[in-house]
Amino acid sequence: MPGKTFPILIIALLLSACAGGANPKTEITLKLTDFAYGLPSITVPAGQPVILTLKNEGLVEHDFVIEKIDATNVVVQDGGSKAHAAHGVEANYDLHISTQAGETNVLQFTVAEPGAYEIFCSVAGHKEAGMVGELVVLAEE
Repeated sequence: MPGKTFPILIIALLLSACAGGANPKTEITLKLTDFAYGLPSITVPAGQPVILTLKNEGLVEHDFVIEKIDATNVVVQDGGSKAHAAHGVEANYDLHISTQAGETNVLQFTVAEPGAYEIFCSVAGHKEAGMVGELVVLAEE
């Protein structure tokens, strides 16, 4: 019987090593319309990567902005931000991604500090039209 225990032990160790290396992440799809975010409030855990997919279902360009947030590992996968910045919009934001009408773009980031952060669309007149929301970052458990 001792010979059967060894292969089972090896399999258990391999499985636990695979599970231990997993890096949890939060994936969210946010629909943008004229002039609202599909989710007025987004909740994510602190310290874990967030993959935010923006789907612009509106007829005009929209963006996702958080003016001040301590985000790390920020990666923008899009073609819209360059065109957006070319229109003279101030791009001095900690998190910013622009999405043209009918396009889908992705923003990845990690936030360590729990708190509530205002989200808004910085395209002229959109914030004033009510295109605002909130990102809630919850403390790690």
